[in-house]
Amino acid sequence: MEEITITIDMLWLVLIVAVLGLLVVGAIVFFAWKAFSDDSRGFVNYEYYLDFLSTHKIRSNLPVYVNEAYADYLQKRNEFWSTYGQVVVAVFIVIILAILMLTKTITAEAGLPILSAVSGFAIAKGVSSSKNSPTNPNDPNNG
Repeated sequence: MEEITITIDMLWLVLIVAVLGLLVVGAIVFFAWKAFSDDSRGFVNYEYYLDFLSTHKIRSNLPVYVNEAYADYLQKRNEFWSTYGQVVVAVFIVIILAILMLTKTITAEAGLPILSAVSGFAIAKGVSSSKNSPTNPNDPNNG
């Protein structure tokens, strides 16, 4: 069995890659935390509008539209978090594989196909989630 030896230069390179990888993952996590930490963002509290309509005796289809919009908001939010989680896992896998390839624990013949598969999956997931936005067939602007 071949023994793996790590030189000081290789150790520094592995540490640099690990720190840069952790910074990238930290930046992704910070983005999501900052994007969704503000309580004023997200779906509007529509109880004020419903109270206004009921006090002024206005009947409208607003509750139906608001419920549809809220369901759409929840669907988009869930799609975002699903894609976000997959991107974080993909970035983490790429970092681990890069470190394993640098230390020659795995060879390039084994690591590069895995890297291409993970990056291809992440790219395809991003493209498919942006293309699957529902469209209204009655909209004259479609097509």
